Amino acid sequence: MRHTLYIMVLLTGLLAVACDDMRDRIEQNTDEILSEAGTAELYVLCEGLFNLNNSTLMRYSFYDSQRDTEYFRHQNKRGLGDTANDLAVYGNKLYVVVNVSSQVEIIDYETGTSLRQIAMNDASGRARQPRSVAFHRNKAYVCSYDGTVSRIDTTTMTVDGVVNVGRNPDGICVSGDKLFVSNSGGLDHPNYDRTVSVIDLTNFQLVHTIEVGENPGKILANEDFVYVMVRERGLTAIDATTYRIAWTYEADITDFALAGDYAYLCVENTTPETNVQRLELTTHAVDRKAFVTDGTQIRQPYAIAVNPYSENIYVSDAYNYQVKGDVLCFNPQGELQFRLNSVGINPTAFVFSSRAAHPSNTTGDSDDRAAFANRVWEYNPAPTQFMNTPVTAYREGSLADDILAYANELINGRSIVSLGAFGGHIVLGFNHRIPNVADAYDFCVYGNAAANSSEPGIVSVSRDDNGNGLPDDPWYELAGSEYGSPHIVRDYEITYYRPAETRQGVSWTDNQGGAGEIPRNAAHPLNEYYPAWIQENTLTFRGTRLPDNAVQKGTNWTFTPFAWGYADNSPNKDDGSKFKIEWAVNENGTPVSLDGIDFVRITSALNQVCGWLGETSTEVSTVEDLHYQQPN
Repeated sequence: MRHTLYIMVLLTGLLAVACDDMRDRIEQNTDEILSEAGTAELYVLCEGLFNLNNSTLMRYSFYDSQRDTEYFRHQNKRGLGDTANDLAVYGNKLYVVVNVSSQVEIIDYETGTSLRQIAMNDASGRARQPRSVAFHRNKAYVCSYDGTVSRIDTTTMTVDGVVNVGRNPDGICVSGDKLFVSNSGGLDHPNYDRTVSVIDLTNFQLVHTIEVGENPGKILANEDFVYVMVRERGLTAIDATTYRIAWTYEADITDFALAGDYAYLCVENTTPETNVQRLELTTHAVDRKAFVTDGTQIRQPYAIAVNPYSENIYVSDAYNYQVKGDVLCFNPQGELQFRLNSVGINPTAFVFSSRAAHPSNTTGDSDDRAAFANRVWEYNPAPTQFMNTPVTAYREGSLADDILAYANELINGRSIVSLGAFGGHIVLGFNHRIPNVADAYDFCVYGNAAANSSEPGIVSVSRDDNGNGLPDDPWYELAGSEYGSPHIVRDYEITYYRPAETRQGVSWTDNQGGAGEIPRNAAHPLNEYYPAWIQENTLTFRGTRLPDNAVQKGTNWTFTPFAWGYADNSPNKDDGSKFKIEWAVNENGTPVSLDGIDFVRITSALNQVCGWLGETSTEVSTVEDLHYQQPN
């Protein structure tokens, strides 16, 4: 999103509980045939939830009304990564900037397949955390939170230059032969940066710094001015030639778009009728305080853009930041033209194109769907900061059966679910048996682990020996790298206690004489951390506890992965997320020979709290049979 990181962490964690009529509304789909003057395609980038690895890209074709909310996944058989922030089209390529995963995904426009995934790291391997992209003469320029702008050759798709700017640059745009970069300083809250850096593109060198006010963010240019959103101050216009500030319109702006003589603004701390406004750039005054004129309600405007082919205005509604949001299209008179419902979580960027793409998969279905788990048999998350949110399959008023049904929906859609703190678990089944192939990886567990961000869970397997189709036969742990370690605790038992008051941490005791708390944190201040659908006031989990893997360095935490054999321990693309059935052992640690398995259980295996980040919790999106072959 176009907010600083501390705001991002807070907003993507907020739970403003969705009422029933809102839930009904956002789960509807748009079946009517839509049209836009001169527009063939619409792409919407959705951030997902911070640190949950569930960013998505939606494609809508105005030619045939085909809509695919998981377009990138369906074309590439993998996800985009964690917290995608920016999307742009240049030439025959789409560019996606993925902040937390620290990468730039370059996609072939025609087919939707990935051409290159550029890891945005510095010379020592540290993540730069890219935020935004701009283009000029066959070069892409990406600003990153580490205080740099990287230049990417759009032909070779390689980084060929880096220049230092201010602290935590957030926005970037081109005006003439100059690059303007807004330096937010958002990671140093409340000691923000106050500047915009100017880079000469002829020699790719920093030539000027402009003082604009605390925490500048999104930045755009027209023929004469560069406009920068200075958070909690307003929209500031900079003369692109003299670098002097021309004027400032004061308002709590969260996003904006330019079209001719107007800027369209998303505004906070106002009424639902005036949270989208139109600013006349020549007079520096709002001429339409209520841009929407037909009574359409936008609950939480998140991003705004203008379709250059039709001049219609697109606004995304993020609702409570945790459910799939909508995209609304208005004509310049503020009248709703159409709404695309449930496009993805936190829709943050738009691309409009006059060219039709021709992807190989136009059905919205993966040709390998049967390779993945198709049923959730059990889902019992332990207390967590994500409790009673969609990440734990919760909707307002949900009972246990509702939780299980929603977990099924999420897993079949390959969305992330959280298992919570120690002991939380999920049991997944398939429509076929996964075979045990000697000396080969048999299945993959997909989570949201990244480099040095591991929240490992123990994986167990079961075979349907009695043939009743239920996961009621013996379970066998897959012995990972730590199985024989003296630092693990077998037969570990923990009991969590429902808080006596609302919005309190969840206390616990264990069978080792320990006691502690799942503490509340600033990222998730509103929801309760104990499951609302559970009537009992205590929850007890048993299993094997892995040794703590987190180390604090200053205000940051590093979560070192184990060598192998655990869920959510390694990035999905690495072998560390894959498993062999031959690792199975019984309760005595004796290897067990299984010809195949029918069920997989993943259990959160750490009892660890990491300061402001809260508890360690294993996350899962699906399990894939690596041997599955399509029937002839």
